Amino acid sequence: MNKANIIMTLAMFAMLSTGIAYAGTSGPAPVPLPPNFQIIAKPILLCKGQINAIPVTVTNAKTNYLGVGSQNLTGTTMQGVTLGLGSSKYLAPAGNGTAYIGSVPNLDSATVYLDVFVNESAPLINTVPISISYYYLQLYSDSEVRNVSLIAVQCPSQLTVNMTPKTLTSGEIQNLTIRIKNNGNSSLSNINVHWSLPPIDGAVVGADEQNIAFLGAGNESKVKASIFVSRNASIESFPVNITATFYSGTQLEQVLNSTSIIPTGAINLLPSGVTLSPSTVPSGSIFSISFVLTDIGTSGASAASAYVTMPKGFSSYGANPVYIGDIAADTQSPVTVTLTSNSTLKPGVYGIPIKINYLNGLRQNQTEMMNVSVNITAPNANLSTGRYSQQKSSGGSGILTLILFIAFVAAAYLYYKERKKSKK
Repeated sequence: MNKANIIMTLAMFAMLSTGIAYAGTSGPAPVPLPPNFQIIAKPILLCKGQINAIPVTVTNAKTNYLGVGSQNLTGTTMQGVTLGLGSSKYLAPAGNGTAYIGSVPNLDSATVYLDVFVNESAPLINTVPISISYYYLQLYSDSEVRNVSLIAVQCPSQLTVNMTPKTLTSGEIQNLTIRIKNNGNSSLSNINVHWSLPPIDGAVVGADEQNIAFLGAGNESKVKASIFVSRNASIESFPVNITATFYSGTQLEQVLNSTSIIPTGAINLLPSGVTLSPSTVPSGSIFSISFVLTDIGTSGASAASAYVTMPKGFSSYGANPVYIGDIAADTQSPVTVTLTSNSTLKPGVYGIPIKINYLNGLRQNQTEMMNVSVNITAPNANLSTGRYSQQKSSGGSGILTLILFIAFVAAAYLYYKERKKSKK
């Protein structure tokens, strides 16, 4: 190999060496080595069912890189450092799941907190990914993902939440008292209390949260809340959900409380005991549907009625709707509707929708729906035979009358003839 070839080979090797790009880095070639950093999450205990703040420390160790032209780059500063918390099966970010550090000089460290919610069913040891992105030397950037292991345990809460009263009146605005008590040995500050309830059962009136600036050890604070309970709130009970979020001094915690409320004044009409007469209906015949309406609520319904929305092939026989009247709470009312099936109906099962209308305590129209299945069979042969027999019987009666009339005329004629002979 001549001297020119050797120089060319060395030049190509130098070009390839300086063009190496490390995974996750970007910038103009050649890309210098990124800082040799560490991400450390202290082995703290995470509380299940709560939001926990994970302290994450980024340490920038000394980096040496011999660059182009023998330029010695040492002590590279990490700039624009941003951490992101990923998701695992039992751990999920709380909020946006990111934290911004800024810059971390060489041989220095910085600590931030990432909020994570720990599932109640989390195992003892959990692994969660933490991503980091930053730039260095003003030209190059790097992004990586590191996995950290955390320990999750069941923790007793320093804060307890209770609510009164437990029974509310439907159709009215009700005032609640939420009691927040600090059971710990140290004071708490900046406690945020939030409350809500299912939309189907009512709505929050006014504010839905309040902040408690300070709560000393062993002390209790009362929060006032107002809600409107719907007239048609769940008959047995419904939850008022309360969330109290606070910083315990080492981590962000969240206490969840769901208090079951029993409404009064709710209407709940339940149909039962549905029967058909006859049980199978021949097409072209009259049949009735009977059932019992029971108000299992805590308030009575008034001006109740049952209206059959006639499907094709059926018509009402008698009144439709059928007036039921008032139904007091915890009472029953029998209902019967009568229909006629069209003679052209094909055999099969048909649905008969029945609409139950009533007025609630605010004189508002309310509706409950029920559907009754009717089995239609072929026309009853006995009905045709009966009509035919009746026609034959009516025909025989006419003939008998004619015979009797003829016999009467013959007897009259014979009587007249005999009298005429006797006169001669």
